[in-house]
This record gives sequence, structure tokens and C-alpha cells, in this order.
Amino acid sequence: MNFKITQTEGIQLVGTLVGSTVSIDYTAMLYEQPANNHCFLSIWQDTQIPFGKAGNVTKPIIGNERSNSQTFEQLTTGVPYIVGWGAGNKAGTNDPNYGSIGASISFTPGGEEDTNGIVQGVLHQNIITPVIVGTSSIVVTFVTLDGNDPKKNGNWIGLWQGSTLDFNGNYLQKWDVTSNNSQDSQGLNTTLQIRTGSTYTLAYASGPNASDIVARTTFKTDNY
Repeated sequence: MNFKITQTEGIQLVGTLVGSTVSIDYTAMLYEQPANNHCFLSIWQDTQIPFGKAGNVTKPIIGNERSNSQTFEQLTTGVPYIVGWGAGNKAGTNDPNYGSIGASISFTPGGEEDTNGIVQGVLHQNIITPVIVGTSSIVVTFVTLDGNDPKKNGNWIGLWQGSTLDFNGNYLQKWDVTSNNSQDSQGLNTTLQIRTGSTYTLAYASGPNASDIVARTTFKTDNY
């Protein structure tokens, strides 16, 4: 059936590298409680997220404000860095899940550097997009960060009726991502019929927890 995408969302990271300091402004997902959900920021001296490896420095998100900022100090100058947004902890522990990185911002000295020596970060987000919607199935494409193995890291996709989602697992249906590729497509067979003239939201989670959502797309199906 025909449909129209009405809204998309992902983790927003904006940042600068100045000398030995990285400054990050972040915006979490709408309706998320990032501190309660154990979200974190971590930094690596690298050009790509090394999934599963602890960062050089990791900082938990303090407070449930959707937007806030963090800094990382005393870094080695003149080398690349990448900061990742972690969606949550390892299930049943207080340990950050370094396989749950769902957005990143990279800094390459000498690249996007202005006359004051300020390097602007380059954002990379997880994205989910419905491409075919049927009465009892949906085909989606997804883009995650380079180096991510969605199946290994427990990525999943959820479907909600309406334009909002929650972070407690109250979805209509959930599917584990079956691909080992960071970018791929997947068919989702639904147990309930997709109705015409209705709004649905698809979300992508970068870890196994119900609160590990890092991207969403809302779409509305056409009337007959």
C-alpha cells in the first residue's frame, strides 16, 4: 500500500575539537530518559567505533534533560578521535555496553579545521526507513555505524501504532535484526494487519534492552 513518511529522528551530536579538548552537545531521542536508561558518551582515539572495546574515557549521561553537553579534556593533540553515544548498560549490570553505540561524531585534525584551529565534528547516525508496506508485512532498510554487527550486538526493530514510542517495550511487535552487515534490509512479517489511513512508528535499537532505541521513522498509510 502507499504510505508517506512524516517524521524521522536519531541521536544528535554536535561537537568541536580545540587543541586537547573535545566538546559535545547532544540531543537524545524524544520521550527518552537518558540518565535512567544508562546512556553514555565514550571517546576513542580512532577513526571508527571499535564496537565492544571500552573507550579511552567514558562519561555517563547525568540528568534526564533531552539536550545537554559534555567535554573530554587532556587529549593527545593532532590525532583523530571519535565519540560514540551508547544506548545503555549490559543487561543486568552497571557496565556500559560498548556494543550499543548508536551515533558517533568524528574529529580529524587538519580536515574541517578553521583558522582558529577548531575542528568541527562529523555526525554519523543510525537510520531506519520503510521501503515497502503491505497488509501484513513491512520491508525496511537500515544504516548503522561502520563496524557494527547488528546480529552480534543484539540490535532489534520495533513497531508502534501512532506517532510516539516508549522505551519500556510496549511495542506492537519486535523483530531481532538478523544481518551481520552494518547496512542492510530486512522483511518484517506482522501478526496484526497494517491498516489503511493509519500512523505507525518504526524504531531501531542498537542494543538488546527495551530502552536501547536510537532511531525512528513515523509513517502514515494512505486511505483506499
